[in-house]
Amino acid sequence: MDSAEIRDALERLTANASRDLLIKQPHWGDAILCDGLLYASRALKSDTPVEAAQRWFEPKLAAGPRTNGWFWFWAAEALPALDLYLQTNDPRYLEYARAIVGFLENSAARTPDGAFVPHPPALEVWIDVCYFTAPALALLGRISGSAAMRERAADQMIVHRDHLIDSKSGLFSHVAYVDRKSHSPCLWARGNSWFSIAAPQVIAEIEAAAVSQALAAKVEKISAALALQLNKVISLQDESGLWHTVIDRDDSYLESSAAAGFALALGRALRRRLPGLDAARAHNAYSRALGAITSKIDAHGAFNGVSQQTPPGDFAFYNSIEIGTAPFATGVCMMALSEALETETWLTKPKKS
Repeated sequence: MDSAEIRDALERLTANASRDLLIKQPHWGDAILCDGLLYASRALKSDTPVEAAQRWFEPKLAAGPRTNGWFWFWAAEALPALDLYLQTNDPRYLEYARAIVGFLENSAARTPDGAFVPHPPALEVWIDVCYFTAPALALLGRISGSAAMRERAADQMIVHRDHLIDSKSGLFSHVAYVDRKSHSPCLWARGNSWFSIAAPQVIAEIEAAAVSQALAAKVEKISAALALQLNKVISLQDESGLWHTVIDRDDSYLESSAAAGFALALGRALRRRLPGLDAARAHNAYSRALGAITSKIDAHGAFNGVSQQTPPGDFAFYNSIEIGTAPFATGVCMMALSEALETETWLTKPKKS
């Protein structure tokens, strides 16, 4: 695999996604697809993906952000709105994101220790929610110069870790049922990838704002959890470069979106030289994951092999979820390939310590 192969795959994926976002039925993952287009526009040095993202946002800007109903539809929109603001300098995107983050901070349901609750009145902590909330909090904190907001982003990562970590493996449960003091029974691969994507993004925003010293202890907690998780993730990678949908069960099927998420996370972890990460093994896993997700992009630019919407359940339930394409997965795949193309991290193998 070389840069030309990654570029070709990303170009096909981006061209298809730019069209698809504007014509398909709405889906909760559309905001993640939109954000992926912004990554691709930078990597490919093309304005076309940004234009598609702006066209998707036009009616949303006119109507104003939604902050009620199903959490997944509106919470994820803050991050692409902020990225569009950074690319276009259009203040409407910044205000759109501020409204969503403001609702999260001031009105959203939480556990007693502060974790956002997506489906009140059920007092549940979902691993996906750390991605839907903490990176946008951290980025808006940097843009607005709010150290307190950046700290609250770190706090979300830590409280999600505290509720969901499996102490034996360092991996994360899908859902914590706070009142019942129990967890969903399986370790879901895509859910784990959401934490692994969000953690380095939050850390990077804190460091970019030059306030990491004040938050050093919290950054260290997040970094330690991420390194522990990724070292375990690496050990569970299939020879194909993919991961099983129930990550520690090789009798569950292999799935693409988790591989895209872990590729994105591993690249980020390697670039920041994450303390505690087995860098040599991480580099190998990263390269294999990039090869695997590239192979899942067909001639039409569709990213295949993705498990569809997945609520928590037992092993048989996770293993029964239909496979296909999905906008959230396409978005994460664009992010992973874009960052790989821009940085070429996979080309330089770390030396063994």
